[in-house]
Amino acid sequence: MRCGFERNDVPNFHQRFDGWWCAVGMDGLGSGRHYWEAEVGERDWRLGVAKESALRKGFKSLNTDTGYMTLRLERGTEFKALTVPFTSLPPGLIPRKVGIYLDYDNGQLSFYDVDKHLHIYTYNETFTERLFPLFGTVEIIRDLVIRSPAPKTHCLCPTSCLWA
Repeated sequence: MRCGFERNDVPNFHQRFDGWWCAVGMDGLGSGRHYWEAEVGERDWRLGVAKESALRKGFKSLNTDTGYMTLRLERGTEFKALTVPFTSLPPGLIPRKVGIYLDYDNGQLSFYDVDKHLHIYTYNETFTERLFPLFGTVEIIRDLVIRSPAPKTHCLCPTSCLWA
């Protein structure tokens, strides 16, 4: 995923963002455990999930009040969880590859630094609607790369292991 200068002529469905440079996954997640990874840029990105009811039009803040659970890096140094109010995260936790682990049934969305095998942040909430993986970037040089996870040799799961 890369931010470009040309605007594509695509249908303006209600699921499509028309303000922020973000995209959501096609399939909503409504049960079970799920894991995905993203190689992120060095300046600006956001990753997490959007609730099915989350507003995607305009430039509303993409935080827990508007139906989002995300991590955000701004200007390469401001790292935060977009809670209300936002939760500042230490710059030493800024990852290059982020693992996102959703345990829908137990109400947890966790973020990990894949390379360092470190936990970054966990949202805890009772989920009542489908969640859609969310990806956003304003990088114009480096791609935000979404990957299927490679086989793990070291578990990052907070509870029973997803890879066992």
